Amino acid sequence: MATTKVERAGVGFGLGRQDGLIVLEVHPHHDVIPTLRGVKIGFELLNGITAEQAKRVLTALNEKVIGVLVTTTSDDKTEAASGS
Repeated sequence: MATTKVERAGVGFGLGRQDGLIVLEVHPHHDVIPTLRGVKIGFELLNGITAEQAKRVLTALNEKVIGVLVTTTSDDKTEAASGS
């Protein structure tokens, strides 16, 4: 039987650039979700979006989104074999 685990973390957003494109970056407030350790998450915005439009999206997300939920599923047999 599979076990589902839901973890939560507070996040904020920032803007960055990658390969000349504007990227909306997710910045966790604390490193509390093991699955996301060492992972960087970003959203590529549409080509042609202006810096001002990107800032409006950023502002809206920072005002309305307070966290991220990560759901993982593990097989109980795998956990038993690994000793977790």
